[in-house]
Amino acid sequence: MRALEKALTIFIALTPACSIADWTYHENTDEMRGEKTTSASIESSATLQLSQSNQDTLTITSVRSDHGSGFYFKLKEGKFSCVPELCDVSMKFDDGKVLDLKAIGDKEASNIIHVQNPNLFVATARISKRLIVEVPLYKLGKAQFKFDISGLTWDGTTPSKDGLYAGVGGQTWADLYDPAAGLVDNGFGEGEDRCYIDPKPTTTAFGAKPKKITHCYYQGRHYLSMVDFEFNKIKQVVGAVSKQVGKPEQGEIKEYVSWSDIEENNLLSIGILASKKNNVATLLVTYVPADNLVPLRKPVAK
Repeated sequence: MRALEKALTIFIALTPACSIADWTYHENTDEMRGEKTTSASIESSATLQLSQSNQDTLTITSVRSDHGSGFYFKLKEGKFSCVPELCDVSMKFDDGKVLDLKAIGDKEASNIIHVQNPNLFVATARISKRLIVEVPLYKLGKAQFKFDISGLTWDGTTPSKDGLYAGVGGQTWADLYDPAAGLVDNGFGEGEDRCYIDPKPTTTAFGAKPKKITHCYYQGRHYLSMVDFEFNKIKQVVGAVSKQVGKPEQGEIKEYVSWSDIEENNLLSIGILASKKNNVATLLVTYVPADNLVPLRKPVAK
């Protein structure tokens, strides 16, 4: 194995955490150009012992300006190790799956790296309480920093609240499950991961009336909807979805359609699985930030 893969993972002891994290918000305006930049920052609630006299912390800063969004990590004392220019970093929100991301070193500062998917970070952090970040440090290997991120009130850049961006069939993305909605538990899922059927869907937002809509929640938060309709309506549904996500209509339509290229900007993952033989098609829409909080599912025994 390579030396980097053998690098010791350094676990860091948490200091006592507050119920609401200590987020810091800033707003700056370039008076010459009239450009405004806003940011939200949080410092790790744990420290890394570099030596007998030095400790290190990691700060996360998310930035929004007229030119777009940014997202970077900054060490107080140490340096990052990126070979040659890219770093592999990992994040875990609450008890969810581990997210592996790419980062690039700052050209002027070895203690700063710029991380991909800034919008996804803000949207996930808003519905999370805890975060663990793993980064490669110079001469120290991989190190983990822990954060209390509860109470983030900054929006960053968020998608439109229209159509699929708002939710599916009256269920709003990441909102808590409402027993008064009349959904029926279909017995799918385990523990805090549950799915419910809307037996009488009335929405016509997909160009065809659905036969059934299933909504899935993790820890009570809506993260996945599955819309069943007749296969012969697939062209209308594809056209309606393409229009809602701002993409040109598909050419030849087969039994699998995907809009996966919109995931990074719009925070949705959308696809259709269909069977012409069985005259059934299912539109699957996943809200990526809430899905990030769902632990990896156990394989089903055959």
